[in-house]
Amino acid sequence: MQNNIDLKIIDLLKRDGRYSCAAIAQDLGVNVATVTKHIERMLAEDVITIKTVLNQFKMGFNVHAFITIDVDLRKVDQVCDQLGENPHLSLVVTAFGRYDLLGIADFQNWDTLQEFITKDLPRIDGIVKINAFPIVEIKKLNSGLFTYSAPVLHYPPLDPPLDGIDQAIIAELQKNGREPFTDLASRLNLSLTTVSRRVARLRKDEILGISAVRNPSKWGYLANAYVAVHADANKVQNICSELTDYPELHLIMTVMSGFEILVGIHAPNSEKMYHFIVEKIARIEGVTKIETFVCAEIYKRSFALFDSDKS
Repeated sequence: MQNNIDLKIIDLLKRDGRYSCAAIAQDLGVNVATVTKHIERMLAEDVITIKTVLNQFKMGFNVHAFITIDVDLRKVDQVCDQLGENPHLSLVVTAFGRYDLLGIADFQNWDTLQEFITKDLPRIDGIVKINAFPIVEIKKLNSGLFTYSAPVLHYPPLDPPLDGIDQAIIAELQKNGREPFTDLASRLNLSLTTVSRRVARLRKDEILGISAVRNPSKWGYLANAYVAVHADANKVQNICSELTDYPELHLIMTVMSGFEILVGIHAPNSEKMYHFIVEKIARIEGVTKIETFVCAEIYKRSFALFDSDKS
């Protein structure tokens, strides 16, 4: 159970994951050592993580697909590690049921997405079978950092595009969003001014965000799943509209083939999740069938970040 100081620290770190311990201590009227101790404990206990999240849309990644993967389970960890390092994958989770892994891929165009699915993924040792479901429209996406309207607007490619220095800085910040710029500059052989200026621009342009994110399982949300909703084609938009306001749902996308709607859900436990699916989703007019993929372990998720007691 987190105490009042923890909650106040988390609130400040949600606004800015790089907020210094000294600044937090001054805001809260406590000493720096106390703040440092609380942050270190929460990180060590996985109560929170400091996430660096990329805004895929600002980077021009406007083409998306939901991917299911069957793997040699003896190699599942190695496969997930490789997938998790790929910047084009915003979701990598293991699952119970028909598929072993679930993912969402984000690319700038259909050609590069197709090449990734047909050539790059099959080269990974341990992957046995791949299915891809092109995403038509994103109706709801909670990143915890950026606000997306429905449908998500398409942004043009960055001009100028991110260069090698930007990409190197982003890669390091994704490992540790609170790493001191002095250490980052030294490791990348850059000046402190260059690192500070580049990060400030990336954040100002909402290309990336750095924020404290609470671990759902540590705050009473133990059940996570993705739900494939089969529906009457002429009622898909109405179904999405009805689903949008439910805080239990952090993701709603329409899909081109296989099924009509993909929904991301989290709940306090499997029983409550089951009742939500049966009593809320299944009873919406136009829903004809539901298939639930229960998450086992989340290796990577750049959206659906747990951001409030309602979510």
